[in-house]
Amino acid sequence: MSSRRRQVHFNPSAASWITTSAPSAHIFQFHRRLPRYEPTPLISLPDAAREIGVGQIHVKSEADRLGLPSFKILGASWATFRSLAEKLSLPLDSRIETVRDAAAAAAASSSSGSEFRVYCATEGNHGRAVARMASILGVAAEVHVPGHAHPVTVELIRSEGATVVVSRGNYDDAVLEATEASAKNESGILVQDYAYGDYLQIPQWIVDGYLTMMWETDEQLGGMRADLVVAPVGVGSFAQAVVSYFKQQAKASSVLAVEPDTAACLWKSLEKGKLTSVPTTSTIMAGLNCGAPSVIAWDVLKSGVDASLTVSDYEAHQAALYLQAQGVAAGPCGSSTLAALRRLTAADKSALGLGEESTVVIFCTEGARQYDAPHDVSSDDPAILTRTLVQIDSTSPSLGSVPGSGETRMAEYVSAWLEHRHLETHWVEPTEGQPSVVKVARGTGEGKSHMFDGFIDTVTLQGYDGDPLDGKVVHGRHHSRGAADVKAGLAAMMGALSSAETLNL
Repeated sequence: MSSRRRQVHFNPSAASWITTSAPSAHIFQFHRRLPRYEPTPLISLPDAAREIGVGQIHVKSEADRLGLPSFKILGASWATFRSLAEKLSLPLDSRIETVRDAAAAAAASSSSGSEFRVYCATEGNHGRAVARMASILGVAAEVHVPGHAHPVTVELIRSEGATVVVSRGNYDDAVLEATEASAKNESGILVQDYAYGDYLQIPQWIVDGYLTMMWETDEQLGGMRADLVVAPVGVGSFAQAVVSYFKQQAKASSVLAVEPDTAACLWKSLEKGKLTSVPTTSTIMAGLNCGAPSVIAWDVLKSGVDASLTVSDYEAHQAALYLQAQGVAAGPCGSSTLAALRRLTAADKSALGLGEESTVVIFCTEGARQYDAPHDVSSDDPAILTRTLVQIDSTSPSLGSVPGSGETRMAEYVSAWLEHRHLETHWVEPTEGQPSVVKVARGTGEGKSHMFDGFIDTVTLQGYDGDPLDGKVVHGRHHSRGAADVKAGLAAMMGALSSAETLNL
């Protein structure tokens, strides 16, 4: 673990903050009527508890929630059902079949012949959940995904019967496009888990839907109080549900929020004391790759989160492997909560009131899925860093007889390494596929300015014996592609910039 990594943000006043919200019985009754409903398991992790130094750790596994590998269906189903019921002027205790039949009848009698269509934007799980619920209710779904969405994710959403629209931009662009598309359809319903502007009601219904998971967890604890609950944060809707439930008067658990290093919108908002939008870069924790907290979530999280931290892709990956070995089918978003616990220092645990008798609940919000295994960003040693850098293919797409893979993966790694240390980082990409990463160390401003300039691309991999990206070290020398002319210098510059920041030169 790097001693220079981004620190934990603590909010001591959260210990005395109490929520005033109370879950509605309508929500629990609704979920019980859904096909294949049953509570997801709460699994004990005794070995992890010993490793971390607490009494008990329980993981709430959402690997199979109503037939989908994520908790998202809880919020998406309730919000879609309630939105459609409201459009049809039906009561909340209506049966699903009643709402489905009424929607079909309304479409058949429409003078324009238009049917209800549900819209949303997603990094994956939310969109698939909305599509599934739309199918259950017999209405169409249109799901917008960011340009970097994994092809497997896109196909899974399509398999639910939805139309998938791939944006050329990021998640925020996809949200805007879904919003615009729904506004053009008089029978359109936007079911988005991100609140902004005056779009507040449906995101709140999504949060309300997540409360079923909290209620199940409470029941499964059998009267035990959770001293700490750990929640992953994307736009913050799920964490809002966690805080809203576990900060009730009779519970008053501490809440730890976790985000990816490269998408730390809550952490940075808490540090600044105001809701802040931040640029993000790629992460295997795709469902947490969000640039701004939802406005309704922010109002709750700024007061009710006791501590906020970030973890690297590599830490989430290692935690996922551990959970899978324990029989918990965990994806990296879900395993981020265990990664968060593992990175706590003794001082951090003390600040959270954790001890050998403490009970901790972590939420594993998604099942195992495909992703590219990440590289470790923790080392400050230039030799180790060079070995990592040479293992990342950054061959130029325009140089050599065979086009290379491009520089994006290298830029993503450099950006992740810098963000892990909370260093000011800028992504510049005037030409698609050829990004640059700019790191700025502000210093005191009293001396001369210095600039380090390096390349992240290499030329062709052809002509090498063996694997040119294996990171092999022979007699103390790196022999992989680009080790001497590009990657070693880049590693030295990254380390120098990190040192300059630490020393406040």
